[in-house]
Amino acid sequence: MKWINRAFMILVFAGTTHAVTGQGKMRFSVHADPQFAWLSSDDKAIDPDGSVFHLQAGLQMDYFFAENYAFSVGFGINNLGGKLYYPDSAAYDSKGDTLWIVPDQHLKMNLQHIDVPLGLKLKTEELGYATFFLQAGFNLMFNINAHVTTEDQSLEKVSIQESVRVFNLGYHVGAGVEYRLGGSTALFGGVRWSSCLLDVTPADAADLTMNAISVNLGILF
Repeated sequence: MKWINRAFMILVFAGTTHAVTGQGKMRFSVHADPQFAWLSSDDKAIDPDGSVFHLQAGLQMDYFFAENYAFSVGFGINNLGGKLYYPDSAAYDSKGDTLWIVPDQHLKMNLQHIDVPLGLKLKTEELGYATFFLQAGFNLMFNINAHVTTEDQSLEKVSIQESVRVFNLGYHVGAGVEYRLGGSTALFGGVRWSSCLLDVTPADAADLTMNAISVNLGILF
């Protein structure tokens, strides 16, 4: 996992460099976002059965190519998942073995990804101390952990990472407000919707996709 640490250090260094040089074209932020995530299915063999509460956290850089328009790139850990109901049996690969889900089973699936969001950010002029923004873009997502827990506890945090797609592509849209504290430092908050374009478990017949609504909270430097 050394390369993960290196990526974080690169973003931290870029933000620190900006603070020192004061060029004004690049801004750096840290965020921690509470979110509700769920899975949707196109197959009657797997029914969505509710959402799970998770947290995603990361770093982001905004490069302003015009006064109110910026390209954004980030790096973070995104925890997703959802609750599912299996009216029929199903199977997953688990550490070289086959993991069977019995009929009439409820389970919770937890998925953890390295998330690299790329997008565009549009801001208004400052009104008092507040600035409003819209953002949209894509998410490059790399799975690093996946496990399931059944409602009856017959399975508890059993890995199914072998059955989960390593790379997924998602998109996000959101809106929020920045409140300037002084200089270039600001607090920000907003709401963001995200969804994935590719099947989470490509080996089975069902098409499972990830979705989330997040409360975007952080500090901007």
